[in-house]
Amino acid sequence: IVFSTLVFGPACGFLLGSLCTKFYVDFVFIDTSKLDITSDDPRWIGAWWGGFLLCGALLFFSSLFMFGFPQTLSDREKDRDGGGESEQAMLPSTSLPLDYTEMPKSSNGVGRNNHEPINGPTCFQQLRVIPKVTKHLLSNPVFTCITLAACMEIGVVAGFAAFLGKYLEQQFNLTTSSANQLLGMTAIPCACLGIFLGGLLVKKLNLSALGAIRMAMLVNLISTACYVSFLFLGCDTGPVAGVTVAYGNETLRVGEKPEVPCMSNCNCYTSSVSPVCGSNGVTYLSSCFAGCTT
Repeated sequence: IVFSTLVFGPACGFLLGSLCTKFYVDFVFIDTSKLDITSDDPRWIGAWWGGFLLCGALLFFSSLFMFGFPQTLSDREKDRDGGGESEQAMLPSTSLPLDYTEMPKSSNGVGRNNHEPINGPTCFQQLRVIPKVTKHLLSNPVFTCITLAACMEIGVVAGFAAFLGKYLEQQFNLTTSSANQLLGMTAIPCACLGIFLGGLLVKKLNLSALGAIRMAMLVNLISTACYVSFLFLGCDTGPVAGVTVAYGNETLRVGEKPEVPCMSNCNCYTSSVSPVCGSNGVTYLSSCFAGCTT
């Protein structure tokens, strides 16, 4: 349940991004009523910085409450029982650092802390342990396989979340605001529901570690099949002058180039693309190509 609630953060982020992109990027400094473009125009740039400022302010003010905590938190069990063994004392003796030795009694007869550190390990000594610990972890096949599986899953989710908005914009002709709103209301809550149901099934079916792995493999196979289906979903690509159709919305014949001789005198830039839609339903690479007549 706790892990599934973490997904609500990206959901709120997509919804907040959808709200911010409805405002022009410089709406604070200019009069947006004088703009001749709307959020549906491809030249529109939303206020992408709004979410960072709002979330940063919330994080800053919420962190102020951390100053209300004491420097150290008392152990409730120790305060209630009047004492008890600490977690360090319950560990086997071999787990204690080598620099921790039994200290002799002081001159007044009061015994010192048996595990008082004499000299802590230096930074170089701590760095020398890292290769040994890393080798020990990588020699564990279960840990290595689980780590690789988690990295692959995070890689898929990261790419999916980063480019799904652009995919929806291009395939279904949605605006940036609408794509982010759709993601925040559908994809992210469904991921949260999947995490919650996965944990619930493992608990109700009382699955062992092997059973949980088999269920995860089955679910991942179904997810992969759904990812492949995205290759066949989407709207047909509209006519693009100079790419799929000739200028004048004429169908290209086999082997025919889409250029028109009269376009050579317009000196339109081809290094950058700023597509515009003409009244005839044809998309032009830029307004220069759309308005060129000589």
